[in-house]
Amino acid sequence: MKLKAIVVDDEELLCDELEYLLKKEPDIEVAAKFFNAFDALAYISQTACDLVFLDIKMPGISGLELAQKLTGLRRPPLLVFITAFPEHALEAFETSAVGYITKPVTQTSLAKVLEKIRGIIERASIPEKPCTAKICILKEGKIIPLDKQEIVYIYVKYKDVFIRTQEGEYVATLTMQELEKILTEANFFRIHRQYLVNVDKVLEIIPWFHGSYQLRMDDFKKEEIPVSRNKVKELKVLMGLR
Repeated sequence: MKLKAIVVDDEELLCDELEYLLKKEPDIEVAAKFFNAFDALAYISQTACDLVFLDIKMPGISGLELAQKLTGLRRPPLLVFITAFPEHALEAFETSAVGYITKPVTQTSLAKVLEKIRGIIERASIPEKPCTAKICILKEGKIIPLDKQEIVYIYVKYKDVFIRTQEGEYVATLTMQELEKILTEANFFRIHRQYLVNVDKVLEIIPWFHGSYQLRMDDFKKEEIPVSRNKVKELKVLMGLR
């Protein structure tokens, strides 16, 4: 499959030269060239492309401004900046750009960027691993697989991660961040920096100070745990509260 590329530079000669170099790449197709960012933005907003080479310093909308607008698209293209001013490199990498080439563009400098881009695309095409069916806990020196829906809540204390169920409390074998990525089911919700709960195991929602709440959970201790104030709105939606 060929990658559709767009070239944007107010120097027509540079656009032509870059198009010539890109045509030597069997997996790249130059779909269009533009000499200003306005026309490029109008085109890319209507026509999907994979890769945009753009100059930083252009009249009207600069390349940096165009990059910011493109990142808001539903399927933003990969961006490579081209400029005669190396001092702009830091500005370029503060955007979502994947590469940076200084003028004059050579086949060698272009090849280095394209190699990086091919690696990004290759990694993105690798199928995701199947969803984890179980969560492992440590119990009396043994590793025990636990059904996800047995989990009442997970919490962090002194850098250790614990899992509460209706039967007991266990040490998790994964970090909180790893568990949050695995527990993608709709009933798992991060109510606090230290707590991830199964909302199907909430017994009571208790109004608390300053418009916040505590949740009484259906674990073996019927524990009450806090809800962060910045999570209250999401919790209300999730639990059907007004």
